[in-house]
Amino acid sequence: MLSINAKEINTYLKLINDQNPIHAHIVPGQMIVQMALQSQRLQWTSYRVKYIETVGINKLIQFQMISESIVVILNQHDETLIKIIKV
Repeated sequence: MLSINAKEINTYLKLINDQNPIHAHIVPGQMIVQMALQSQRLQWTSYRVKYIETVGINKLIQFQMISESIVVILNQHDETLIKIIKV
């Protein structure tokens, strides 16, 4: 389990030049996707993302590879928040 804090988010937002005010409250979805792919050591060049629920700042999440073509991001209750599907 890990959480993403406001400092990490601000660093990411500066790198990609994202000024969306919603990210004062939620973690950018693509940031989470990139972290998930890195944590699983995947170098997928083509994938689809299904955003099911937002991830709040400092909320606990985990990455889980459920098949060779699907990674999910889960909360502390094992509820799926994001699904990444290799295409």
